[in-house]
Amino acid sequence: MNKFQSILIALPLSIAFTSSAMAGLISEDFNSGLPAGVSFYGPSSVVNQEAQLTPSSNSLLGGMSFTDQDNGRLIEAWDANFDFRIDQNGNGGADGISLTFSRLGDVGPVGEEGLLSGLAIGFDTWSNAEISGNHISLRYDGVLLVEQNISTTVLENGDVHSASISMIDGLVNVSLDGASLFTHDVVSWTAYSGQFNFGARTGGARSRQVVDNFIASTVAVSEPSMLAVFGLALFSLARRKKVKK
Repeated sequence: MNKFQSILIALPLSIAFTSSAMAGLISEDFNSGLPAGVSFYGPSSVVNQEAQLTPSSNSLLGGMSFTDQDNGRLIEAWDANFDFRIDQNGNGGADGISLTFSRLGDVGPVGEEGLLSGLAIGFDTWSNAEISGNHISLRYDGVLLVEQNISTTVLENGDVHSASISMIDGLVNVSLDGASLFTHDVVSWTAYSGQFNFGARTGGARSRQVVDNFIASTVAVSEPSMLAVFGLALFSLARRKKVKK
C-alpha cells in the first residue's frame, strides 16, 4: 500500500469519526398559541402565552410532551432551561411539576414525580411522607435517587422561577434561579432514545402551575457514517492485497 493509497483511506475515516454528533433543539415561548410538535394532556393547554399544566382546581393530572428531535437516535447528553410559576394556591397548594426525559414513546399526563421511564426531575410542593413540602427529586426509571429540601425559595410563592438541568453521560446537574441545587451521577445510566415530557398534579389542595420559555437541546451518540464504512472497506481491501503479495 503506497502513500497515496494511505491518504485516500485515512481521509474518510478521519472525517467520519471526528465529526460531531447530531444535535436537536427546542425553543418554545408559547406566544403563538398551540405550537407544532407539542402534545397536551388532561387539562393542560396554552393560556395567556404560557403552558398551563393545571388550573387551580382539585384532582387534576396534566402533561405536555415534545416530539423526538433526533429521529430515534440514542441520546448521550441534553440540557433543558425553562421558567415556571405556581400560584393561586388553595388548601395549602399542591402538588408540583415535573420534567422527564422519558424513553421514546412514553409520554402523557403525570404528576410531580415524573414518568417511570428515563430521567425525571420533580419540583414538589406537598409532602407525602417526604423530606418536606418544598423539595426537588431525581428519579431514573422510577427509582428515587435524590430527594432534597429547597431552602433558598418557596416553589409556590407565585414568583417566576428559572430551572436549568443538564445531563452528560448520566451526570445530572440541576440549578434553580441561578443557584446549583445538586449534581448526581446516575451510575446505572445508559444512552437511550427519548423526548421531553412535563407534568403537574393537584389533589385536595390545588395550584395553578405553568411553564414558559422552554429551551432544550440534545446530543445524539455518534454513529459511523457511510464515509467511514467506505474507508473501512478500502482499508480491508488494501490489507488483503498486501497479505497476498
